[in-house]
Amino acid sequence: MEGGWTLEDAKKLAPLIEKAGAAYLHVSAGVYGSKELTIPSMYREQGCFVHLAKAIKEVVSIPVAAVGRIKDPKLAEKILQEEDADFIAMGRPLLADPFLPQKAKQGKFSEIRPCLGCCLGCIHAVLQREPGSCVVNPDVGREFRINANEKRALKKTGKSEKIFNVLIVGAGPSGLACARHFAMKGHKVTICEKKKDSGGLLSLAAKAPGRSELNDILKFFSNELKRLNVEIEFNTELSKEVIDKTNPDKVVLATGSMPDMPIVKGLFQSEMELLTCVDVLEENEGTADTKDNIIILGGGMAALLTADYLAEKGKNVVVLNRKSSFATEMSSNDRYYLRESLKENSVKLFKNVSITKFSNKGVVFKANNEKQSLDNFDTVVIAEKMSPIRETVKLLKNSKCKFYFIGDAKIPRHLMYCISEAQEIIG
Repeated sequence: MEGGWTLEDAKKLAPLIEKAGAAYLHVSAGVYGSKELTIPSMYREQGCFVHLAKAIKEVVSIPVAAVGRIKDPKLAEKILQEEDADFIAMGRPLLADPFLPQKAKQGKFSEIRPCLGCCLGCIHAVLQREPGSCVVNPDVGREFRINANEKRALKKTGKSEKIFNVLIVGAGPSGLACARHFAMKGHKVTICEKKKDSGGLLSLAAKAPGRSELNDILKFFSNELKRLNVEIEFNTELSKEVIDKTNPDKVVLATGSMPDMPIVKGLFQSEMELLTCVDVLEENEGTADTKDNIIILGGGMAALLTADYLAEKGKNVVVLNRKSSFATEMSSNDRYYLRESLKENSVKLFKNVSITKFSNKGVVFKANNEKQSLDNFDTVVIAEKMSPIRETVKLLKNSKCKFYFIGDAKIPRHLMYCISEAQEIIG
């Protein structure tokens, strides 16, 4: 921050601390309010504070620890080999996978469950005075619940859990996590996915600037399913033939969600191109044609990520949020960097919006009770409410198998619920 503590200040202080008897120095940076937050999100590069540890190491003789987005053991080893630090501090990566050091030592790098740097289950929850957890590791803070579920299953059967034939519909994060969970318990698992690849909406979110690490958890699940010999049948929708072929005891519907079209005066009569955030992020498949001046209707994470994605491509973007806050489903750490990116790309944000009507090339609205209008726009992107995709449940109504909804197919929410619900199906 302007007028704040600098590296040069720290280099003067470090020898004094050593002289006073410190055994080692642990070098971090930032406060809430500075551009470099103490606990940076995925928007910052891995190892973002290592240069600070290196600079302090040059002025002291006691060991120096580096910290800050060091989640890859290979990066940690590189830092040590290059003598930028004497040892490595990890926080969030060990919540994501407490066995990271052991797996690294054994060379099982693909089996390490990766921290995404989303700060949602760990930092955000604690700041909200809620029980801490982890988006990618739902065991954290919920050990009692998972243990209780397993004990209840044992009590119910009187022996170890029987082997189930499980059919999972959808290969997004919910479906992949569920498949891994059942396969690790020895159950027979089949996944059918109507699209040609896996990842669901998460793989689209990973296309936004600074969000590519979301792919890390998808890659982890993919590696795990290969290790557990679980195959995904792509380009395969749930059908009577699929049910007859697999003869499942349980069917898990992880079919995800899709943007819901709002009813707003003039929206469907406008001459502007009408798209959804999903259309935009799938544009490399030829499904979207966004022009230069774009109105995004929505204020959640999907709306802001889409705005950032389009603004980076040089588009003029305005976001109309009918709610009072932006992206409340994100952690404050993560949202901070996204908001900074939107500022840099000159994205205009309006909240508490009440839309009067859409015109042929724009919209008339009120924001905080002030009348506003936008003209000469050519595209409207819908990124408000998401609706569960549940059409396939009709095929299961007369089936003897049990079926469950998880993730967005249950209720559209953030990634933490998608992965945690995969471990809660028992009995």
